Amino acid sequence: MFNNLQRELERLGRTREISVPIEPDTEGYLDKECPSESCLFSFKIHDDDWSNIVRDEELICPSCGHVAPAKSWHPRAQVEAARDYALGTITNSMNKAMRADAAASKGRRNSNSFLSITLDVKGGRDAVLVPVAAAEPMRLRTACEDCGCRYSYVGAAYFCPSCGANSASHTFTQTLNTIRTATGLGETLRITLDPDEAEVMIRTLLEKAIQDTVMSFQRLNEQLYQRHCGKIARRNAFQNLDAGSDLWKEEFGHRYVDLISRTKLDQLRVYFQQRHLLAHQLGIVDQDYIDRSGDKSYAVGQRLLIRDTAVLDFADLIEELSQQLLGKLGP
Repeated sequence: MFNNLQRELERLGRTREISVPIEPDTEGYLDKECPSESCLFSFKIHDDDWSNIVRDEELICPSCGHVAPAKSWHPRAQVEAARDYALGTITNSMNKAMRADAAASKGRRNSNSFLSITLDVKGGRDAVLVPVAAAEPMRLRTACEDCGCRYSYVGAAYFCPSCGANSASHTFTQTLNTIRTATGLGETLRITLDPDEAEVMIRTLLEKAIQDTVMSFQRLNEQLYQRHCGKIARRNAFQNLDAGSDLWKEEFGHRYVDLISRTKLDQLRVYFQQRHLLAHQLGIVDQDYIDRSGDKSYAVGQRLLIRDTAVLDFADLIEELSQQLLGKLGP
């Protein structure tokens, strides 16, 4: 009576894997997530490049540089969805086998028999199997200058996920584009969110933008310094305008003030000191900030108030200084 179910159980016992279809997003990109627990950076790779460019042996996290085999990069949410799909596949195969046994038992029934036993299957609703869907397309899309791999991400990325190449100037430009995009979200957030929630989120975005601008400048300088000087700058030297300027003066005879006007450099100094406060003092002004920045608009104990206009001004100034530096150093 249970021949079909028994055969199906035996087949499932031999099954080692169940194929789960995973769909790219509307622009053809597949979701990926860094497997390093300390990172978990989310990004996407174009489906064609995943098949034709990315190597099975390794994939590189665009954010932290972690390396792992290509099969290790499925997002956690995607793994959960795939597990549900696999369980649904098993459920449906069992239901199908039991219905086949029920139909067979009724076909064998003899109306002249004194006792007749048939199998009736009720319930057992089939699972609806839907391919694992990709998340919405991400804002920034780029292609590696070395291998051509197309990938997408939100925030800052520093390495090509396929070959690991790191273009200092390209990454810097992409990061500034992200910062400018985030700065322009204020009105949208005020329209769509509760007023208090919107203001908190706007403040967070603007403060993060100040910190990301310094970090992007630091990374650009570190990479350029290593490439052109053949050595690694001391840790975090380029988070400090004076320290970074001294390093370039020592190697090439040019300080930052030779590349950008004193007025603009003084304003950059204010923004760099604000970044330091946000990173180490929760934005609370101390006397050291006032002394180092020359910013007399705050008193000790007040908290920084970051405006979107200041973030955009900072991005423009840091871009100008960086372009001047790149021009001096050459390719």
